[in-house]
Amino acid sequence: MEGTSYASTTVEGRELVAGTSVEVGFEGGTMSVWAGCNTVFGPFEVDGTTLAWSAEPATTLMACDPEREAQDQWLTDLFRGGVDATLEGDALTVAADDITMELGTEAPEDLSALLGRTWTVIGTVSEGAVSRLPVNTRRPRLDVGADGLARLFTGCRSGRVTVQVDGAALVFSNATVQRGRCAGAARKTERAVLALLDGPSDNAELHEHLLVVTRGGTGLFFEIR
Repeated sequence: MEGTSYASTTVEGRELVAGTSVEVGFEGGTMSVWAGCNTVFGPFEVDGTTLAWSAEPATTLMACDPEREAQDQWLTDLFRGGVDATLEGDALTVAADDITMELGTEAPEDLSALLGRTWTVIGTVSEGAVSRLPVNTRRPRLDVGADGLARLFTGCRSGRVTVQVDGAALVFSNATVQRGRCAGAARKTERAVLALLDGPSDNAELHEHLLVVTRGGTGLFFEIR
């Protein structure tokens, strides 16, 4: 399953919110699940045929309608308790209690759709866990042009960076920022931003308007507009 994403084709035992599906992805020892609102992810293990998170998962903190928030909680609890998983070819079946879910291999998101849009940092990622930005820190942002040239705000200083799409990865280069000093929480946030914007990513996972980009176990969580 490593390096593969799956999307639900049928769900028995629960009616999903209209217009949503369940997506499950495996990358770098992390399992992520998504059902139309927040992405929940963390380290996982397979014991026999039981698939479950091996530690308490992290979640993004997007505000959603009550129905989708309830669906997030249901999905989190489902994988927290463990599911019976069967993989046959490109078909993944998971079952627990009265729930049976069939999932098929999902076509990778076309990351080129990220060009020409604004990326706003909503959290940092470290070893599979998402953390909120420090209180009173301005949100970093990339205003990415269609050609990949982007205006950059680190949460403290302004600058420029080049963004390129390379298959399933994003490549950042030529990051520059204005002179000046940052202090306190803003300095910590800027370091996290500049650390990511220096070379190719290990992983770039896009779910509609949410994007997580990591390299070397750390990274950033973006909202895309």
